[in-house]
Amino acid sequence: MDSSSTIFSLSGIRVALGETREIYLKVSESFLSSAIQIPVTVIRGVKPGPTAFVFAAIHGDEINGADIVRRLIFDVDHERLVGTLIAVPVVNIAGFLNQSRYLLYHRDLNRFFPGVKHGNNAERVAHKLFTEIVQKCDFGIDLHTAASGRLNLPHVRGDMGQPRVRKLARAFGATVLVDQAGVRGSLRREATDAGIPTILFEAGETGRFSQKISLVGLRGVLQVLAEMGMWHSDEEFVRPPFQVIVKGSEWLRAEKGGILDLAVKPGDLLYTGDLIGSILNPFGKTVTQIRSTCTGIVIGVTTAPLTIPGTGIIHIARLKKTLSLVERSLKGKKRKKK
Repeated sequence: MDSSSTIFSLSGIRVALGETREIYLKVSESFLSSAIQIPVTVIRGVKPGPTAFVFAAIHGDEINGADIVRRLIFDVDHERLVGTLIAVPVVNIAGFLNQSRYLLYHRDLNRFFPGVKHGNNAERVAHKLFTEIVQKCDFGIDLHTAASGRLNLPHVRGDMGQPRVRKLARAFGATVLVDQAGVRGSLRREATDAGIPTILFEAGETGRFSQKISLVGLRGVLQVLAEMGMWHSDEEFVRPPFQVIVKGSEWLRAEKGGILDLAVKPGDLLYTGDLIGSILNPFGKTVTQIRSTCTGIVIGVTTAPLTIPGTGIIHIARLKKTLSLVERSLKGKKRKKK
């Protein structure tokens, strides 16, 4: 979008400089022939500047982002904003209403961007979002939580090989930045490829709000807006104790079925060979012990206590060159192998 433009419209509705408008964007229709509409808040500063989008709940059960966007809308005053902010608290309305990750027909909306105008239902929704919102922006932030049955450490994902993406990710203020372009069809991948640098914030778990994560997410979004010259605040940036770009991660998976007794949490620093938990049988006897297969930071864990062979247990962001930085930042909390 031309960042110097004084004209902005969404779904045929014009929003003037210095104005905030609540708009319902029609993306589909229900089985009752009624419109399926996405609530969008457009906040335009008095002065023209960059245009940014903040999306939440592309996966309908990942609702914590909706709370972050709600707080963002009430915090950002168009009198203090430069440019245009497009805030969408619930992208996947159908999934949100059904408390499901998916659109109808079990389609993952975050695999169908940039969409197809006359394609299947997911392609049509994605196309509408991409053309009406994403392509009008200079950059974007996509808010997520872990999938069902998992809990994520607050971290940012994006294509760190792109300088503009890296700038957004660093400004957000998370300790861990995962260098992943994203799969084809994902919003962050397709938007970035289209010249609109986009980052993804991962934190928490499905189906619930966490005030702590909401505040972290809100602060991160505001810091990105400030870095891009859109928001001016008297508060100083919150600098994380460390910040590392991680190029590789892996899921450690169960090799046995049983009841999981997990001894680690998101944010823990692990070393190869560390004991992370055990799998027990119904009598309480240990079937097997589980040890870390690499050195790194735990960025995700399962919250489900039952396992079968192949169940993902913990997600580790591997550390090599940056390990010493993390150890120093954690003030020598290096744990010996058990």
